[in-house]
Amino acid sequence: MKTLLKSLTGIALLTLISTLDASSQTVVNRARVGGYAEEITYVSSGPLKDKLVMMDGYELYSVDMAKKGLLTRVCKVESPEIDQFVNGLTFVPSEGLFVMNNAPHPDRLFFFDQACSFKGTRPIQYLDSNYRPGHIEGMAYIPNDAPVFPDHLIMVAWDALGAADIRLEIMRRDGVVVAEIHRPDWPTQLLVEGGTGDVMYLGPNRLLLSAYHTDSLWISDFSGNIVSGPLPTGGAEGMGEGIVRLGDGRIVATDFPQSLLVFDKNLNRQPQDDRHDVIGANLNVPSGIAWDSDANRFIVTHDNNSFNGRVSGLSETLTTATPIVDLSSTPFARQTVYLAQDDLIGILRFGGPNLRAILLFNTNGTLNSQIDLGPTALGQNFGQLLAFTYLPTTDEFVVAFGGAPGPGQALERQRLRVISRAGALVRTIDLTNTGAAGVNGLEYFEDAHGGGGRLLLISAFGRMIVTDVDGNARTPDGIPFGEFNSRVKFGLITRNDVAAITSGPNAGAFAIVDSNGGEVVIFRLN
Repeated sequence: MKTLLKSLTGIALLTLISTLDASSQTVVNRARVGGYAEEITYVSSGPLKDKLVMMDGYELYSVDMAKKGLLTRVCKVESPEIDQFVNGLTFVPSEGLFVMNNAPHPDRLFFFDQACSFKGTRPIQYLDSNYRPGHIEGMAYIPNDAPVFPDHLIMVAWDALGAADIRLEIMRRDGVVVAEIHRPDWPTQLLVEGGTGDVMYLGPNRLLLSAYHTDSLWISDFSGNIVSGPLPTGGAEGMGEGIVRLGDGRIVATDFPQSLLVFDKNLNRQPQDDRHDVIGANLNVPSGIAWDSDANRFIVTHDNNSFNGRVSGLSETLTTATPIVDLSSTPFARQTVYLAQDDLIGILRFGGPNLRAILLFNTNGTLNSQIDLGPTALGQNFGQLLAFTYLPTTDEFVVAFGGAPGPGQALERQRLRVISRAGALVRTIDLTNTGAAGVNGLEYFEDAHGGGGRLLLISAFGRMIVTDVDGNARTPDGIPFGEFNSRVKFGLITRNDVAAITSGPNAGAFAIVDSNGGEVVIFRLN
């Protein structure tokens, strides 16, 4: 089955999965609760002429920087081949189209018009036919009046995801690479201390580079020689994702989550022209969701890819939020549970072996306790923490681990571990009968028809699988408890966590959160 799935196209894969649905679902409500600008570009012609356009989640937003207009949603970028957020975006004036890249597919370019209509892909042909980047980032267009490589594209490629060499690939619009800039002697900010996020054509023989590092804009020539940098940016901590030049010569860089930092044409900061727009309830990159039955609200973990991570209470209408827990000193956090009988909020702290734990907080934001889930505490290395839920009937946690590197890693991802409040391994739940290759999120809920406790699993390719608390996906009579595909049903690409709503008007419904899309969808299983 695994080999078969790999050979299917994106469209065929979604078609196959949609035929596996064993239940129907109804969307009750959905909303963007936060944002994150991955890339920006400037549009010089067409319906969005003179607008700065950003890729925020899976949507394009536009703003007229000259007139200080509103940040306005344009359209949603959709393609069955895009498996996560778009990494690079630029406008190609000679075609009037946007070109984008997507890290899971470093061998192709994606083209869309200004209404987000998909115009197909073009293969990237690297100078070395055996080269495949471990990660790709920002893109830029080299104008057709440039003295070198006119009407070409330039793209940031990383040899590996993490500390690695960076390459700037210069290619024709058909994806054929004609030159490569590769300098292992670049400053550490552009390599191991963050990495290069974007590139911009600056002048006849100049490129502007942005790094995931404070005060880190750099100027190089087309041979990769650093001409100047780092340039002062005012201490911005979330820079790196996007840089672009406007029609009036000013330069704009992104700051987390979708702030726009303005420079004049000589790269002097112009903070009076900056923008700090908020999307939704300002719960950016939400990575966990739970239901607080005491206050009839959602509990959301968010902003953990910045230094301002928090857990916040989100209204049932998905419109307003209130901070609860400050996670600025806990940058590696995901998932959320709520222990109603104890008034406790739980999150997973992941990272190195000595960091892995369940952290429990009081509703006033103070740390109550923690449960160590590292190799020493559990007696063996189960790998990274991926997801968890709470079993109120037994006062235990069910935890999905990523598996330690090695031959047993895939097998571990087909298991769930039941952990006591004291941190002891109680039992193991085998998921092999479900066909799940891993679990990205899970939730405990009570069967509305009296069948007892159930688990709702978020698996690969958007599969949502209902099992009993022993991991069985079918009744003794062979009838499935329920399965559907969240990408097909809800259009969600990166599902991170799911919560059962146990009180209020939506009792019996569920909420699922998409981190990269910054979206929460409330739905019912019919």
